[in-house]
Amino acid sequence: MPNSSNSNENRPTLTKPKPETTGVSQENTAINILTVSADLSENEELSTRIEKINQEIQQYLETDKGQPLVLYEAAHHLIRGGGKHIRSLLTLLCCEAVNGDINKALKAALAAELLQTASLIHDDIIDDDQYRRGVQAVHLRFGQDIALLAGDLLIAQAVRAIGEIGIPELVVHMAIGGIRMCEGEAADINMNAEDQITFTENQYFRMVESKTVAFMKQAAIIGALVGCATASQIQALTSYAEGLGYVFQLRDDILDINTAPEVTQKTTHSDLRLKRGNLPLIHALEVAQDAERKHCLQALEAGDFTPVLELINNTKSIDYTFNIAKKFNEKAISMLGGQGFVKEELLVQLANYALLRKH
Repeated sequence: MPNSSNSNENRPTLTKPKPETTGVSQENTAINILTVSADLSENEELSTRIEKINQEIQQYLETDKGQPLVLYEAAHHLIRGGGKHIRSLLTLLCCEAVNGDINKALKAALAAELLQTASLIHDDIIDDDQYRRGVQAVHLRFGQDIALLAGDLLIAQAVRAIGEIGIPELVVHMAIGGIRMCEGEAADINMNAEDQITFTENQYFRMVESKTVAFMKQAAIIGALVGCATASQIQALTSYAEGLGYVFQLRDDILDINTAPEVTQKTTHSDLRLKRGNLPLIHALEVAQDAERKHCLQALEAGDFTPVLELINNTKSIDYTFNIAKKFNEKAISMLGGQGFVKEELLVQLANYALLRKH
């Protein structure tokens, strides 16, 4: 996987899409993985575990009281809007995989949800996005000052939740994930399509390793530690989570370009509007002729996405991104073999969902 010294060192070997492939048609090609689903609810066992997470969240909402009331309303706003629960589900599944009691990992799963929600509140402020999870963004609903404090409150509540488990090492791992996530967000802010030196695929993967992947890895480690995993089990689950993180972010990039906001339930085309790190955009600009690139950058500056979307389509950059995501998916699943994980198929299903999800 990408690292600060050489972002290509451990990347999977990639095959560029065939010329005849268009749009997102690769999603319909044969995928050499187990059960494939774009909806976690189709898996009864995963649904049962998500329901456990929802019950933990609901209990938190019912007992998390304080003054002023508006601060807590703001902090709970996106939580009540729902969410995919990918990171918290990963924590439970990693605990279960090593034969741990998932009920003992519910506090850690809650902490993951709270920290993730805090990052979304702050991210929406930075990007000035209008809605998230099908509801109005917190900073628009409650004002920017309260939104900032609501995010801070959730971070503090996450620390308390994971601290209640009584394993000091877990707090360290959660903090590492949060630190790297902040670093990745800052790197994303500093990426700009007009800078050909920094707006590259290698820089993109370095950014994603911090922004998305690191928190996934720490969520997996925390679940494994709660389940009393061996060192080899932790290593395997960490490698799995690393691949999962890349798949999740690459799919997000595709959805931001290629999906209507009513489907994603959040603001789309944010990466185009902000000229931020998005692999389909980066790939399209990297392979474009100089004149074409200049024209697209001028269009982006003017808020006209049509030429850019046409370039992304013509360069088959969605397919290119999906191909890479598929390679990461396959590599992540391959990391699970040989460890005798309990309910390994659920981790496979989660990886497949990250690859094929529609929102």
